[in-house]
Amino acid sequence: MQRNGPGELMVPDFLGPEHADFSRAIAYVDGEFVPLLDARISVRDFGLTHADQTYDVLHVWNGGFFRLDDHMNRFARSLAGMRLDPGLSRAQQVAILEECVRRTGLRYALVYWACTRGAPPLGGRDPTVCRNTFLCYAQPLVLRGSPEQMRRGLAVQISPTVRRIPSDSLNPRWKNVHWGDFTRALFDAKDAGFDSTVLLDHAGNVTEGPGFNVLAVVRGELVAPAEGVLEGISALTMMELATELGLPARFGVLSPEDLRNADEAFITSTSCGLFPITRVDDRILSNGAPGPLSVRLLNTYYQRKNDGWHITPIRYE
Repeated sequence: MQRNGPGELMVPDFLGPEHADFSRAIAYVDGEFVPLLDARISVRDFGLTHADQTYDVLHVWNGGFFRLDDHMNRFARSLAGMRLDPGLSRAQQVAILEECVRRTGLRYALVYWACTRGAPPLGGRDPTVCRNTFLCYAQPLVLRGSPEQMRRGLAVQISPTVRRIPSDSLNPRWKNVHWGDFTRALFDAKDAGFDSTVLLDHAGNVTEGPGFNVLAVVRGELVAPAEGVLEGISALTMMELATELGLPARFGVLSPEDLRNADEAFITSTSCGLFPITRVDDRILSNGAPGPLSVRLLNTYYQRKNDGWHITPIRYE
């Protein structure tokens, strides 16, 4: 962990890309464990051609899965909602995830797993007759951004033109790969000089960004959007820690004005836990540096994980 002094962010700099050995990454596809770069699925799989799949991502911290049950519960909800069946029990799925990590030998890893619709019979297009496919892989954990970027924070643009796909068209609580709205808005934000983007729903309220939830300290409480978003496990983690630290925290409505005028704000995702936001559109937050709550939350998050909080040990032997 890199930490320069009291009140500064604790950043695990040993998890940068320069330390990652991706030759150790292992995948599981069609019943076989193979090196990640050798993993293949059919080019006719509806997961590829129709974005018809669900997935989840968790990380391994010091030899154990972080919040495994929460991720498996969310994956099960997504499977049910999207009418996918991997043909494996929950225990069998977990065993495959664990075996992937065991074969890599990595004690800090990112684990991705998915169930795709599969390929239809030749000449057919009926998704109800596809054989669904379960796959997963484990690779070195590389945290989002560098320590320098973490201390600078993100500049995000609230997209002025792209709105989130309506929930009655695509339920965001089912983790999915329909990122057309995110990708379009992200290109616009990059063109305008921002690091990332946040999308509003069609009622004009904040939802989420590409691969992350958004949380903000508004009038003395931590607020995260409750609707139009994936139920982020990292977001839940920070809400729990904020409550432990004595700050009221709730899921509700977050307006773009409240986000721009927040005392501080941050994103949450598996790849970083928490990443501070220091600019929203033309507004500077927290004097252009990570806010005190963001620092306390992230440092507490790493300390608690190091103590084994929500960790399910992996059997490497």
